[in-house]
Amino acid sequence: MLRYALPQYRLPKDMLKQELAIIAGVGVKFRFGQKLGAGVSLDVLEAENDAVFLATGTWKAMSAGITGEESPSVWHAIHFLEQVARGEPTNIGQKVVVIGGGNAAVDSARTALRLGCDVTIAYRRERQDMPAIAEEVVDAEAEGVKLQFLLAPQRVITDKRGHVTGIELMRTKLGEYGLDGRRRPLSTSEKIVVPCGNVIMAIGERADAEPLRRFGIHVRENDTAAADWVTYETNRPKVFAGGDLVTGASNVSSTMATGKAAARAIDTILTGQDRLSELLGRFDVAQCVPAEPEGGGRHVSGEFSPLARATGFEEVMRGLTQEQVAAESCRCLRCDVRESCAAKE
Repeated sequence: MLRYALPQYRLPKDMLKQELAIIAGVGVKFRFGQKLGAGVSLDVLEAENDAVFLATGTWKAMSAGITGEESPSVWHAIHFLEQVARGEPTNIGQKVVVIGGGNAAVDSARTALRLGCDVTIAYRRERQDMPAIAEEVVDAEAEGVKLQFLLAPQRVITDKRGHVTGIELMRTKLGEYGLDGRRRPLSTSEKIVVPCGNVIMAIGERADAEPLRRFGIHVRENDTAAADWVTYETNRPKVFAGGDLVTGASNVSSTMATGKAAARAIDTILTGQDRLSELLGRFDVAQCVPAEPEGGGRHVSGEFSPLARATGFEEVMRGLTQEQVAAESCRCLRCDVRESCAAKE
């Protein structure tokens, strides 16, 4: 996902290579071109190892189930982003409509914009309900992406050759609140047609549960692996699972956090002790706030103007120098003062 789903302007691939080199440098071995169930048996992996951790993610695009979705001019966000990341041509048209309100939708829209397209995002709820990172939505709009709300896809309009000419959208209204804290979108009788040459569906991704079922691993109704939320154990001995495969599609930070938690749980089960606590140590931070916070003088990452950003895939946010990072890391996250509370006392 880091290589093929996150665009270059958000995560430069040179930085990813550096991170992978660090992992390999501490002794982790990588074996590529291996597919579970096709040449690689889970039974063999169990027999040859003390533990097996599954983190295959959510690469299966969800379908909207509407007429015309099978057109070659309709992309699914995960496939569109991967194609661009591989440097392969997309032959995407001038006008593009993106369906969805999550990070994949915003990433797809900003990527299409950088390919020279006129891009519109259509979302079935309101702006404040978008699950995408708010800052990313603001940046997308500043770069030129148009946002339209309370619209749900009804059908993709194609010509006799199967080429997309537009998409029919139904206006929605918000009803009662659901379990996720957002109001449910309800259909109305009003429909509109937005002309376009391509549609990008960004309505979510799911885990591929079929390999899990073949190996006898219990799966939940949403196709995620039914691993323990604390130990990450599955119903198979020695087999653990985590990341998006267990939680469903999430963000990178949350997914990496579950990976670290699972590593800790696996090591504790195998050794009978929590060795990670000894390695990391504990830090006690004083919770005092000075009467006159220092503030000001902060080193802030530089940012390209929206118009400059939209013309290429260069990283949007410029990083800090090592000296600036050192200075900022000394600030108290509560009060902004560049010295410890203990030193003041």
